Amino acid sequence: MDKSITKKMINNYQEECNNSVKIKLSRNAATHNEITDLAMDWDEFRKIDHSFSETITGEMKITNQKSSGRCWGFAGLNLFRVYLGRKHNIRNFEFSQTYFMFWDKLEKSNYFLNSIISTANSSWNSRIIMHLLDNPIQDGGQWDMWVNLINKYGVVPKSEMPETYQSSRSMRMNRMITRKLREFAKELRDAIKNNIDEENLFNMKNDMLNIIYKMLVIHLGAPPNKFTWQIRDKKKNFLRFEDLTPQKFFS
Repeated sequence: MDKSITKKMINNYQEECNNSVKIKLSRNAATHNEITDLAMDWDEFRKIDHSFSETITGEMKITNQKSSGRCWGFAGLNLFRVYLGRKHNIRNFEFSQTYFMFWDKLEKSNYFLNSIISTANSSWNSRIIMHLLDNPIQDGGQWDMWVNLINKYGVVPKSEMPETYQSSRSMRMNRMITRKLREFAKELRDAIKNNIDEENLFNMKNDMLNIIYKMLVIHLGAPPNKFTWQIRDKKKNFLRFEDLTPQKFFS
């Protein structure tokens, strides 16, 4: 039984999100505000001019992870940023840290659910179960995780998936997803205890992962499949690259 996240699964998740008015409305409400705040128009928010009175000159502008634990993702993407700036003679550019964060959360959720299944015979109060339940969706990570995520999902410009309120202040999002994953853990362990067969068990797990995907769309927005990147270099020359995918942009 294949336990990994497949392209077919992602396409099914995306299709359901694209066809759901509720998901889109919830996403609009959550991308720049607390969940309890009024909804806002995400497309209009992207047009806001993020200009600052004080700037730091240099090869590239600084980046800001704000109230999140994404330092490892920022560090890796900033290495790419310098290379791209030198290649195309551009100064003001950032990769989307939100895009990277989206797939990191989904992969961590998949790892957690698979781990719950593989430890089904462990006592509910064993150290391994306590460890898994403690903080399954934390922001932190390390180099090998970063490499695997970039190789699998690619990268996009920040303009294609900008920062949201939740990506910059991830505590509440992490808390909500953690609670849902703990709920799923109990359901999976109960199903295994009741002798569910393997095919239905992993169908159950994939349905749970579908829900996590939707929660991430609500908090972070939907990751793009294709896009056009255009920018002006330091000499004001206009550059345009059409029909890009995140994987093409990375390569």
